Amino acid sequence: MKEAAIQFVLNGNRVSCTCDPDMTLLRYLRGTACLKGAKNGCGTGHCGACTVLMNGRPIRSCITKMSRVDGTEILTIEGLKGEDGGLHPIQKAFLDVGAIQCGFCTPGMILAAKALLDKNPAPTEQEIVKALEHNYCRCTGYVKIIEAVYLAAARLRGEEPSQEEIRFLEHSTISLGEQEEREPQEHRVLGKSIWDLDGPAKADGTLAYCGDMVRKDMAYGAFVWAPAPKGTVTGLDLSEAETMPGVLRIVTAKDVPGENRLGTFDREQPVFCDREFNFLGDMLALVVAESEEQARAAARAVKVSWQAADGIYTIEDGIAKGSILMENGRQTGDVEAARGEAAVTVSGDYELERIEHGCLEPECALGCIEDGMLAVYATTQSPFEIRRMLGHIMAMVESAIKVVGTHLGGGFGSKCDAHIEAAAAVAAHVMNGPVMITLDRRESLLLSTKRHAYHTSYQVGFNADGTFSYLDASLCSDAGPYNNLSGGVLMQSCIFAGGPYNIPNISVKGKAVRTNNVLGGAFRGFGINQGAICIETLIDEAAEKLGLDPFEIRRRNALRIGSRTVGGELLKHSVGLVDTINLCEKLTREAVAEYAPLYPQGDKVLGVGVASGYKNVGVGKGVPDDGGCILTIKEDGRLEMRVSGIDMGQGFRTAMLQICAEATGWKTEDIDVISGDTSRTLRHGQAVSERQTLNSGHAVVEAAARLKAKCEAEPWKPGERRQAEFYFVAPPTYKLEDEEARRTQGDEYRNYPAYAYTTQAAIVEVDKSNGKVKVLKVVAAHDVGRAINPHIIEGQIEGSCSMGIGYALQESFPSKDGVPVNLYYGKLGLPKAGETPAYEIALVEDPEPLGPFGAKGISEVATVPMTPAVLNAIHNAVGVRMRQLPATPERVLEAIRRG
Repeated sequence: MKEAAIQFVLNGNRVSCTCDPDMTLLRYLRGTACLKGAKNGCGTGHCGACTVLMNGRPIRSCITKMSRVDGTEILTIEGLKGEDGGLHPIQKAFLDVGAIQCGFCTPGMILAAKALLDKNPAPTEQEIVKALEHNYCRCTGYVKIIEAVYLAAARLRGEEPSQEEIRFLEHSTISLGEQEEREPQEHRVLGKSIWDLDGPAKADGTLAYCGDMVRKDMAYGAFVWAPAPKGTVTGLDLSEAETMPGVLRIVTAKDVPGENRLGTFDREQPVFCDREFNFLGDMLALVVAESEEQARAAARAVKVSWQAADGIYTIEDGIAKGSILMENGRQTGDVEAARGEAAVTVSGDYELERIEHGCLEPECALGCIEDGMLAVYATTQSPFEIRRMLGHIMAMVESAIKVVGTHLGGGFGSKCDAHIEAAAAVAAHVMNGPVMITLDRRESLLLSTKRHAYHTSYQVGFNADGTFSYLDASLCSDAGPYNNLSGGVLMQSCIFAGGPYNIPNISVKGKAVRTNNVLGGAFRGFGINQGAICIETLIDEAAEKLGLDPFEIRRRNALRIGSRTVGGELLKHSVGLVDTINLCEKLTREAVAEYAPLYPQGDKVLGVGVASGYKNVGVGKGVPDDGGCILTIKEDGRLEMRVSGIDMGQGFRTAMLQICAEATGWKTEDIDVISGDTSRTLRHGQAVSERQTLNSGHAVVEAAARLKAKCEAEPWKPGERRQAEFYFVAPPTYKLEDEEARRTQGDEYRNYPAYAYTTQAAIVEVDKSNGKVKVLKVVAAHDVGRAINPHIIEGQIEGSCSMGIGYALQESFPSKDGVPVNLYYGKLGLPKAGETPAYEIALVEDPEPLGPFGAKGISEVATVPMTPAVLNAIHNAVGVRMRQLPATPERVLEAIRRG
């Protein structure tokens, strides 16, 4: 190995080191200097999570060699301080406006902002987004990040701008739903936009994510991957790899103590393939070495002998060959009779590409032995499900295993499936010590689940008055080779296939197809999005034929209290859909009045599109929805809350803190929050489906009531402990196909514990000369039950809308014969800061009886109508219907040319 003497200044301190001049600065910072604030999000210089300053200029440290560092000054997030030695004004601005969600991108964002403000103390919006062009954020939608930089600039100039000046990209209001008669009481903490609980640690780079963890004598693992999408292993030659420097052990299927199958629910995928492999993300072996670099080098040296096999790579081929994972659907009423009587019929076939979650943090797991237990720390949304799975794999009782879901650098559903936790557990068991496995971005893109590709065929009939007559829908998804929640996603697609509307005659048929492509799985919206694209664009088409306004046709068909869903559930309360339609209509008309006089601008024309949507709160479909809370007044008078759940940046821990403070009367600063640890919290289901606020929040309120009662009966004294707990289980739910439950339960039959409702509009600019679409403004009206933290809610809506816009216009993850076309983060088509629209947000409070103080989830539903709203806006602008996603400029231009 080459070595060179490198001298530089790091965070104000002179450093002299001898190292490989080709080593990256990021590797030096995280390994040698033990500064973990710069993150390895992609390793190819695309994502910006590794940003540090070199001589005051932002650089991507993952591609900067140490030879370039010689003689320079390097500033990392750890070296950024305010005048008092605490947080810098930029960091405080990010916290004040709510610009921090998962926090994985935050250090890089803050340093990029500092570089800008050091040179330009009064930047424009355009100059801010230009400075952030190399820094991705998948959580926030960039609105609050841009505003935070603006606020920081003002404060550094000695100014304190008003809220209206700061919030130049967003405006929001909160109002009561029409069904809510009582004015909400004024709360101490609830409804206030307090700082994210973990925000300061995210802002200064000290929050430890899984990949930041260190254990004494820790070893590192690297996988030997499947050599092709489909085939059979005939041999593994480990001889060369075993003798390479630093190699400690090569773990294979024979080292698995129990069942060699992983999966959060259906254990189908081999932990290590010993014969068949079924996609490029299958793992054949794990090399364990003293360093990650040594492990990866040895993994590349393993020689795999294999035979190719024919695979299935399209939905059509899978159907033709009978490769069906699951079928689902429902028929009710008389679709054929309705078809003959409908006044207007609209139909369409849709081809919807799979897309990648794009979490800034790749998957990571640390297996180790702690206090005689097998412990796995992992980037997971499913700690208890992973623990149950590991019991089978390790042939151990669950009580001998603990799983800790670490702070997540984004989740969005991709981290609720099992990925590398089993390999980490097996390796720790074999080595009897800690083993860290971290995927690089290419590996993550191969292994992690995606939003399913769908092919759909819809026909919808309407009566002359604009009400639905019938729905006839077929939905087919590409599941990849293993289930990984594809069955649940399909069922949910079928339940929500008709959108949030009354439809008397229904035929919905769904199929999930097994292929040898990358895995499909949970993704924000969980199968609702694909059907929403179809129903929401077709209802607009019907409105045009009927001469109805797009808002009016939705209002005439909207679900209300007393309505039944496609699944047959009777809605009894907290149905704020009509409120969202009315508010969105009013605000959209006001927004259009501002934009309309500015267009056309040459070939650039204005378009407006609207869509409604609803989303389950809770997993439902027969899966128990639960959450628990243990409250303890400790000897020193602090309150400890151990609450069931995982925070992936959506603000769960902060919301639970506010609910607890409100329910107990404690100050937020006197409450310690513990979550994500199976050994310290009550059992709970996955952190998915907007379920945690309702379930765990309900448990917090009930535990607080019990603690209060105990203290009233016997007042707490210093040096004593008081404890109360509550485990909440929501009312039972049923699968779509459960006709017996539908008969026996009657009006108590339900698919989910609750629902969130929304209507959104997109105002877009379409350039007819090149097909480019720019979203100018989003109007988003949401029924949230009760608003716990407005900044968190706004951030969730804006981040979700950004994903929905990306899905509509530019994101895709195509493959050819099972091989992804692109394996680079910067080529996924994810929205960037310069593509950020303005937002008008209206929050409707229509309390949900099951929810804490009436609150219900918000983290996913905004993705549902956003994509079709953009597609409807394109049609409004240039008269074309886009039925293949994404609607790239090339496809839009071709559609315009076809007329």
